[in-house]
Amino acid sequence: MPTTRSRRSRILRRLAVALAAAVVLLVGGTLAAAPLLERYGIYVIPPSPQRYADMAVDKMEDGLAADPATVAAVRARVDEEVADARSYGATYPALRKAVKELGGDHSAFLAPDEAAVEFRGAPATTGGPEPRPTVTTADGITTIVVPTLVGGDDAAHQRYVDAGAQALVAAAPTTTRGWVVDLRGNRGGDMWPMLAALSPLLDEGRVMSFEQRDRSLPVTVQGGAVADDGRVVETSAAGRVPGSLPIAVLTDGMTGSSGEAAAIAFVGQAGVRSFGQPTYGFSTANDPRTLFDGAIVNLTVAVDADRTGKRYGVPIVPDVTVDDAGITAAVDAWFDAPR
Repeated sequence: MPTTRSRRSRILRRLAVALAAAVVLLVGGTLAAAPLLERYGIYVIPPSPQRYADMAVDKMEDGLAADPATVAAVRARVDEEVADARSYGATYPALRKAVKELGGDHSAFLAPDEAAVEFRGAPATTGGPEPRPTVTTADGITTIVVPTLVGGDDAAHQRYVDAGAQALVAAAPTTTRGWVVDLRGNRGGDMWPMLAALSPLLDEGRVMSFEQRDRSLPVTVQGGAVADDGRVVETSAAGRVPGSLPIAVLTDGMTGSSGEAAAIAFVGQAGVRSFGQPTYGFSTANDPRTLFDGAIVNLTVAVDADRTGKRYGVPIVPDVTVDDAGITAAVDAWFDAPR
């Protein structure tokens, strides 16, 4: 008859075997599910540089310039170029090239340090003052200069919004001839604070849209809230200005990306005319996709369209083409013309 000690040993051995089997099943099941988990940003183990690059190309498949044949060719070339990579950083040159091929020239691959500045959370590294709109009034005309906005956290974005929207509303009593929205030199960045800062001048409702391959995503302004396909992104509590005065929108060749989106938001609104030079031509929408190490694929996935449904993706030609030397006189003449 076995002793109590030997029975206990057998039980412990069986428990150990059962536990080991359970671990094997758990690990095996988790590993089998790894590709599905990776889609949601959950990684069982860090991907190899080669797998990292392959997942980056996965995130580019719906780019504006992508089609199955192009995706396959780009993937094959990336696989070849990163075959000997020993780090994620070694894959970046191939991925920078790939995102341009599948998304177009407005797309970009940003390394983790670049992504931290470009997208919310890290301060901009311009070395200058925090960018904010400036509002001035002279001779009955109020001008808002809307600058480029790259980087900054939520609080900085709200300061940007308030600096523009509140000053516009405050200027309403002394604005007797018209409003000027100066987007010259605005190279883009985050469009949502720009639209919120301009919300006192924009008609409420749909002001533009992003036209993807299979759907249209409206951008709306309502009660100071700027929404992307119904999701509120930025807000202003400043209110609105009286809508009876004309609005002049100024652009030049450096007005790009989100600066162009701000110009498009006014197209089709009654009492608006644009002046200056054609814009840069990045009137498209990017969608940032984050990779395992914090790098971002900022992929162009849609074309901007105005409230009338006209699609862009090309330079926006103003209603009145005029250089900087003549732009003030052209705007004054229009403000003073009989209506």
